[in-house]
Amino acid sequence: MGKFFNKIRQVFNIFLIMLLIGLGTAVFVYFLTDSSQRGVTFWISAGFLIFALVLETLMCSGIAMRSDGGKNIPSGFTQVILGGIYFLFVIVVSVGNALANFSVVKYMLIHIGGLIVFLVPMILINMATLRLSGADRREREEGRINLSSLSSKVGYIVDDLVAAGISRQDLTQLVNLSEAIKFSDPTPASRKLEHELEAAVNNLEKVALDKDMNEIARACTLAERALKTRNEAVINAK
Repeated sequence: MGKFFNKIRQVFNIFLIMLLIGLGTAVFVYFLTDSSQRGVTFWISAGFLIFALVLETLMCSGIAMRSDGGKNIPSGFTQVILGGIYFLFVIVVSVGNALANFSVVKYMLIHIGGLIVFLVPMILINMATLRLSGADRREREEGRINLSSLSSKVGYIVDDLVAAGISRQDLTQLVNLSEAIKFSDPTPASRKLEHELEAAVNNLEKVALDKDMNEIARACTLAERALKTRNEAVINAK
C-alpha cells in the first residue's frame, strides 16, 4: 500500500510541475497579447496547453504506475519524450501567436498539424506496447501451465510412493515441493533456469522408481534449490 501511495504522489508532483509550466505560459501569453487581440486564438492556445499538459501527465504517470517489471519502460520513455516535445511545441506556437498574431484559421491549422505529427507516432508506440503486453500474458500462461505440470508430476511421485507402502508423513518434503512449484510466480525465468528446474523434477521422478528414501530426499533437495534459484531470478527481474 505504501508503494501505491508513493506512486500517487509521484503522479501528483508530475501534474503539479506541468500545471505550473502551463499556467506560467498562459500568463506570459496573456500579457504579451494586446487587450484588443485577446480573442479566439488565446482560448485556442489555452485549450491546446491543457490538452498537452494532460497528455504529458498521463505519459509520465504511465511510467510511475508501471507494474510489469519494467518490460515496457523504454517505450514509455519514448512516449514521454514525444509528449514533452509536443508540450514545448504548443508553448512555442502560443508565444509565437502572441507576437505574430496569426489568423484563427492559420493558427488552428498549425496546432492541428502539430498534433497529428506527434500523436501518430505515440499511437503506433502504444499499439506496439499492447502487442508486447499480449506476448507477456501468453508467456505467463505458458509458465503457469508448465509449473502446474511439474507440480502434478511431483504429486504423482508422492501417490506412487504411498501406494508402494511408504507413509505420507515421510514424504512431507515432496508434498511441500509440489505445493511450492504450484504456487510459484508463473512469470518465466530464463530458459536455462526453467530447463534446470524441469531436469531436476525429471531426475526426482527417475530416482523415485528405486524407492530409496535417501536418494529421493537428495533429489528433492536439488529440485528445491533449482526452484529457489528460478524464483529468485524472477523476483530480481522485476
